[in-house]
Amino acid sequence: MKKQALRILTLMLPLCLLMSSLALVACSTPYDETDSLESGSLNDGAETEDPRATLDNPEVNYDGYVFRVRSIASETHYTALDPGKLSGEAVNDAIYERNRQIENEYGIEFQCDTSDITSNYVTMEKQVMAGTGDDGYDLIMMICRNAFSSALQNYLINYEQLPYVDTDKIYYFDDINKQFTIGNNTFFAYGSENINVFSLASALFFNKEIVANQGMGNLYDDVRNRQWTFDRLYSLAAEATTDTNGDSSIRFGDDTLGLVGNYDRTIPCFWVAAGEKLIVKDEEDLPVYTAQGNERMINIMQEAATQFATDAFDVYGADERRLQTFMDGKALFLSTGIGELSRLKGVELDYGVLPWPMYDENQENYVSRCGDAWLHCVPTNTKDPERTSVIMQALAYYSYGTVYKAYYDQALTAQYVRDPDSVNMMQIILSTLSVDLGDTIWFENLRFPITKTFLDKKGNIGIASTFKIYERAANREINKVADFLAEKENG
Repeated sequence: MKKQALRILTLMLPLCLLMSSLALVACSTPYDETDSLESGSLNDGAETEDPRATLDNPEVNYDGYVFRVRSIASETHYTALDPGKLSGEAVNDAIYERNRQIENEYGIEFQCDTSDITSNYVTMEKQVMAGTGDDGYDLIMMICRNAFSSALQNYLINYEQLPYVDTDKIYYFDDINKQFTIGNNTFFAYGSENINVFSLASALFFNKEIVANQGMGNLYDDVRNRQWTFDRLYSLAAEATTDTNGDSSIRFGDDTLGLVGNYDRTIPCFWVAAGEKLIVKDEEDLPVYTAQGNERMINIMQEAATQFATDAFDVYGADERRLQTFMDGKALFLSTGIGELSRLKGVELDYGVLPWPMYDENQENYVSRCGDAWLHCVPTNTKDPERTSVIMQALAYYSYGTVYKAYYDQALTAQYVRDPDSVNMMQIILSTLSVDLGDTIWFENLRFPITKTFLDKKGNIGIASTFKIYERAANREINKVADFLAEKENG
């Protein structure tokens, strides 16, 4: 096969893919079944090349260089760079084959291991502080908040020093990456190999049997007709709540509830889905903490807190029992991420998937929370930034046509969901992802303590005072970034 044929994605890919960096999730099938990076036909005919869809790497061979990568272990989010072997599972095998293709093309050998979030942060710090790239990792995976913190400590190499990483290419998630910039500086960027961005996208799973038995109507049509609102969610949750065991009380695990979910992953969805953020960015792309004075956000979250205090909701837990309760048929809604669909494979429960509702019908569109996600970062003491940038760009490029396609076909089709309406709903979710910097990179300073306050105080929380309490912490972190950017500009 000609190497040139491997290096070009043309406009033979459906036009909807090329509308934006997230267009690959906006159509019912992201790729024509006849198109593939494994096919030499991509460059045949008179199609016009899209320069944003090309791989512009040099033709180089690194003579067997061992390219070391440290990733994060996850059973559901495909964070490991190399699974090590073929398994017959579509995404696993697409990742494996992508890596072998890159190894063959560039003369490298991937050497990969996995650890947890904290260990990788410590590994990054130790490697950089050691002052040498010898025998160190070329890439270290970090959750976005640790990547950001590492960048402020100069542990991560500046993207300007990675000559072949071009985040303007279509195989980078431009809309998401722009939401993570500060002062128009790119601290890190997600490419198509980071499918955990999508598997971590927030969604609501619902029990179809409860909907049918209680005559709740067609929830998919509610979404399409823009009638899927917070009031509708609250009403259905209350209607579904049932004293299943007949003991005149409602208890989690014993009876049927309206909505269950982990507090840390559920409570932020209410403000994000309503189109609000703890941190917004001004006209200079600089962060501003506005939650303490945002009356709409305060009112929305005060209403939510009132709902959380009712029997219909259990969003104050932080364990696996919420998923199990849903699988046992004892909850109408489960708040979770799309990646959890893999854990529902094979269960008898008839379920569907919905985006989070709009606050009301006046809201412009649905908004889906893009929470913490992981990506591979480059230590500042890497020995050869050019080589690393070549491999990073190849990973993003080849994932676009193979790994993501396998993930899409697996997670967004009948293998995980059982009706085309749910597929359509997930297309809405994945094309409306929104990032709140206070919910992601400033998790420890804002999201965690704020949601923990909800947990500790249950329905007695004062939202305005809670947001006000964390104004000082937010501004302290924002000032750290301002100092970092000023130092960078001056030197």
